[in-house]
Order: sequence, then C-alpha cells, then structure tokens
Amino acid sequence: MSRNLAAGGIGARSADLVRRAAHAALLSFEKTPVAADLLVERFSAQDFDARDRAFLRELIYGVLRWRGRLDFVFGHFLEKPNVAPPVREALRLGTYQLLFMDRVPPHSAVDGSVSLLGRRNLIWAKGLVNAVLRKVAECEVSPPEGGEDYLTIWESHPRWLVKRWMRDLGDEEAHRRCRANNGEAPVVFRVNTRASNARSLMAELASEGVATRPGCADPDCLVFLADESAPGARFGDTAAWRGGRFIVMDESSSLVSRFAGVAPGESVLDACAAPGGKTACLAWAAGDNGRVVAGEKSPRRLARMKRNCVRIRTDVRLLRMDAERPPFHRQFDLVLVDAPCSGLGVFRRHPDARWRLREEDLKTQAHRQVEILRGAARTVRPGGRLVYSVCTNEAEETEEVAASFREPGFVPVRGGGALPEGAKRHLQPDGSLRITPGDGLDGFFAVSWRKEGGNC
Repeated sequence: MSRNLAAGGIGARSADLVRRAAHAALLSFEKTPVAADLLVERFSAQDFDARDRAFLRELIYGVLRWRGRLDFVFGHFLEKPNVAPPVREALRLGTYQLLFMDRVPPHSAVDGSVSLLGRRNLIWAKGLVNAVLRKVAECEVSPPEGGEDYLTIWESHPRWLVKRWMRDLGDEEAHRRCRANNGEAPVVFRVNTRASNARSLMAELASEGVATRPGCADPDCLVFLADESAPGARFGDTAAWRGGRFIVMDESSSLVSRFAGVAPGESVLDACAAPGGKTACLAWAAGDNGRVVAGEKSPRRLARMKRNCVRIRTDVRLLRMDAERPPFHRQFDLVLVDAPCSGLGVFRRHPDARWRLREEDLKTQAHRQVEILRGAARTVRPGGRLVYSVCTNEAEETEEVAASFREPGFVPVRGGGALPEGAKRHLQPDGSLRITPGDGLDGFFAVSWRKEGGNC
C-alpha cells in the first residue's frame, strides 16, 4: 500500500478534478512521452492546493510505475484485451487506487474512474469500467510464474531490460534492481555547508515541524520524514529553505560531487549543470576564492538554476553553452561532465523512463557522452582533472565510455579522497565510483582523469 497522503483530506469534488487531470496527463503521455514531473506541472490546475498536487503526483507516478502489473490485473476481467486509450487509462487509474492507495475508499476509486468516461462516445464504456474495477476490488489476482514474466509484469519493467539484467547480472540481482526501482524515492536535503551543518539544520527544521533523519551515506544529507512531520508542515515554507541553507538532492549525487574532490580556491566548470545540485556542492567546496562556471544548453533549465543560486546565495557564473563545444581552452582545475544518460539508475524517481527508453538508446547516449567528454577535455588545464558521471550502471554508458575516451595527455586517477568513510565501499579497484540502486541510494557511476603537464 502507498504511504503517501493520496486523497486523504480532500473533498470528493476536488478528488474527481484531480483524477480528471491525471487521466488527461496519462493520455498525453501515451501520445508524447515526457518526464512525469513535467506532466504534474503541466496538468496541475491553478486552483489546486498542495494536497491536490500531491494526489495528482501520486496518481501519475503510481500508474507509470506499476503499469505492467495494473494491466495484468484488470486484464484478467476483460473479455477483449484491446480497449480505447481513454478506457485503458481509466482502468489503470482505478486499479492503481484499489491496489496501492489504502486511504482511497474502493467505491471512490471505482466511481471516480467511471466518471472519467463522460464524453458521449465513451458512455458505453462506463458499465465496462464499473464491472471490471468491482472485480479488481473483490478478487485477488496471483502474480505470473517465471522470473522473466514476474519481473516484466508484476514488477512492471520493460521486457528488454528484464532480459538484459537477467543475462548480465543474474536472476537475484535483476530481482533486486527491479524491487529497488519500485521503492518510494525519499526526499533528501543536502546541507549548504557554507551556511549550516547537518545537526543544526535538523534541529532548525524540527522547530518548524519538519522531521528528518541522517542520510545513510553522506553526513551532509538529511532524509525528509513526511509521515513524522507536523500536519501541514512543508519544508519549502521553512526559514531554512528561504535562507538557502539546504537544497533537495539525492545522496548519490552528493557523493559524486565529493568524488570530484574540489579543493578551496580551484576553478571549476560544470559542463552539463542542470538541475544544479552538483554545481552548488562544487561551489561550496571551492569557497570564496574559487571560481565556478555552470554551463547548460536549455534556457528554461538555466533560468531555474539562476533562481536556485539566488536562493542559496551561491556565486556561480551561469552560461548557456553546448557541452560539446565549450567556449574555453585549458582554463579549469576541474571539469565535471555529469552527462545526459538513460537514467536507468534513477528509475524510482523517474518511472516514466521505463516506457520511454529503448535498448538502442543506450548506444546513442554513449556516442553523445563521448563527444561531450572530448569537448570538455579541451577546457582542462595541464595538471587539472576531468570527471565523468552518469546516473546509470549500464556498461555502454559507464566503463565502455571511459574506455573509449583516449584524449592525449589524460591518465586515469583514483578519486574518492573527499568521500566519507561510509561511502568508500563504492570505490572500485579501477578507481571508479559505482553505486547501484538500493539501500536508499540511486545508481551512479563516476570516473576521473588527470591531464598531465607540459605540452599536452
């Protein structure tokens, strides 16, 4: 069962309006798949309050996360497997609420889904949806037998990925990855170490009703405890948030920033900077005498980074740039390439990616990543470092990219000196950082090179 607040505390009319927004969002996704957070933003009505938006997010993320299981369960009660897209999304929404949202009464889940089919050409389907969802509510459906079918259907992962993981990782690890991806992704706060520390921030947030606990790998991270916070307490309303004393950032991302090993006073380029969490960590490490430049191609994401930098009072030069063609030459002590990737290590945060990605996309991403690395390498001064990171663990985007990077003068180095002791277990003998999904962390990979001095 979902632990999220779901529809609890909002009126029936408001809940129905949110269900309609979720239905429209999921239909839009079927036509043009985009990130789930963009769907929430795009389909939130202006008069939706915080509880409405939370319910909308739960419906969109939940249906996308569990789509394989939902289709399997309600499919047991359909005489014909193919139904019109509006009917299918209504069935998915109703089945998700019945299976996973214990604070939604079954009659509300059924009636709310039936009401989504009010258009004249869909009235015929009301009886179908009503009958199918009532059977879903009354009858238990057993999962399929067999490893591949179980992970594809019951754990709701694309079959190509299940086959790949079972082949490359073995059955046990494939099961572990899928289960980790279906877990609830925690909201993690990374302390602005220039303005506070974890203990002080925890106490300050607690005084405003926001409960946290220490992170599991990074001592500068706190995990938000929504269920233990005061009713109505929102971390975005706290003085600490307004004062820029923390950002929202997963622990694995914070560990990558530590792996980069920025020293005070160094000049740094974050070549693929959005959404900007790593940029902030690099700037805090570089200190007042350092220089940090953040490059980003998207004007929209660059504008968002600017707002974040103002809030956290961090002095960073923001630059619209193509990471493959940066306008610098041999200037930086450290260049971080947190490259665009498949995102297979952060599926729990982006359930939409399961249905947007194809296996052939991995090779496409890898080619782009190598080109970005080559462009970024031109900006590293002799004696400087180049760090490559991605939020995936797939070979094409990790060790194969690292192996194909052969720019003259760059030699692999073992990073990790700035990692906390509890995180050094993720360092590999080859010097790379490899974090696999699970144990509260997202999947990440990072590797570092040093540019030798002289005329390299």
